[in-house]
Amino acid sequence: MLKHMQVPAEIMRKWQEILDLLADILDVPSALIMRVEPPNIKVFVSSESKGNPYEPNEVACLNTGLYCETVMNTGRPLIVPDALQDEAWKSNPDVKLGMISYLGVPISWPDGEIFGTICVLDRKSNEYSDLYLRLLLQWRDVLQADLMSIASMQREIERREAKIRHLVDANIIGIVIWDVKGQILDANNEFLRIVGYDQNDLLSGRVNWTDMTPPELRDRDALTISKLTNKQAVQPFEKEYIRKDGSHVPVLVGIASLEGTEDQGVAFVLDLTERRRAEAEARESERRFRNMQMELAHANRLATLGQLTASITHEVKQPITATLLNTQIAQRFLSRQQPDIEGAKKAIDRAVMNGMRVSEVVDRTHALVRKEPVRKDRLEVNEAISGVIGLTRGEALKNDVQVRTLLAEGLPDVQGSRVQIQQVMLNLIVHAIEAMRQLSDDRR
Repeated sequence: MLKHMQVPAEIMRKWQEILDLLADILDVPSALIMRVEPPNIKVFVSSESKGNPYEPNEVACLNTGLYCETVMNTGRPLIVPDALQDEAWKSNPDVKLGMISYLGVPISWPDGEIFGTICVLDRKSNEYSDLYLRLLLQWRDVLQADLMSIASMQREIERREAKIRHLVDANIIGIVIWDVKGQILDANNEFLRIVGYDQNDLLSGRVNWTDMTPPELRDRDALTISKLTNKQAVQPFEKEYIRKDGSHVPVLVGIASLEGTEDQGVAFVLDLTERRRAEAEARESERRFRNMQMELAHANRLATLGQLTASITHEVKQPITATLLNTQIAQRFLSRQQPDIEGAKKAIDRAVMNGMRVSEVVDRTHALVRKEPVRKDRLEVNEAISGVIGLTRGEALKNDVQVRTLLAEGLPDVQGSRVQIQQVMLNLIVHAIEAMRQLSDDRR
């Protein structure tokens, strides 16, 4: 209802100036703005002129024959030149204060409801000319324009409050009114759902911001509240609440202080449970995807190596045969009547070299067959490439293909996956060898 609206202080100051000016122009002791507040009428603003008997906020009962009551009842201006000479007004309560003449007009809200009156009173007989009435009506129009502005502002406030209330009642996010001591003063159903409490818990005071915060997060909360009370900006932050059943719920919180209060604020709380679950599922999907990549790469390497089985077998058998032969030679050198130590030593050295060659081939093959997650290490690119070339040497020879290398020297180590680099080189060389098979011998 408009009649219960407050008039802002700046408008009250403006109205005070109007009344003081009006009392000076009409040369009367009293200029008033009266406001009806059933069952009473109140002196809302009073001129600060000399001899004015009316005090601001002074209250009188209605239905006592006051001048202003008649103006409000009729909705028309009233002129009483001399109440002492008028049987209808000589018993007026204002006469007891010595105010025997009166000029007043009604003031209305934009919807037509009566706000009160603006009037002047004099201790002496006063005819109040038409010019004075016109002046009073002009000031009345100014006051009513102010009331229209107040009503418009009130409607805008109510519209915004309705939007806010709609947001609160929609329960899209949790909304909380709290104080600096941690007490939850009010909350919507979504917040209560998030923390597992109900309206009875809220009304009984059992819902406390601090108690719901894990101990390790309370210092951070205290610092956040301190920033807010010191008018510092506070960015939304993630935290956890301890629900009524003791479980923890992750939330995103945005807080702001309530205008006009020093120890209360509002918080907007978003439940992050679903987001955390989605993040966990995304991480699991990523893990499965990487495992599939690793399995695929491993299968690819096995398939490629499967094509090289004969060549790899040859690469292993040849040095093993040479090792056995050199071992036998060394035995014969040592079995002579005069053992040939130097010859035996050279044969054993050749056997060792062939054994190392076997070990190298096995290690290279094992490195490519091994199934393990992709790992980045520091490595020499040329050495990794040379290892693959050595592994495919037998396949190249079998197909009368030459693999030539032109590798830059003095390259720094790089960060990368040896297995992936060797996989690429292995595929390139094997595919190149297969391509060479299609060419005639003279062109090869």
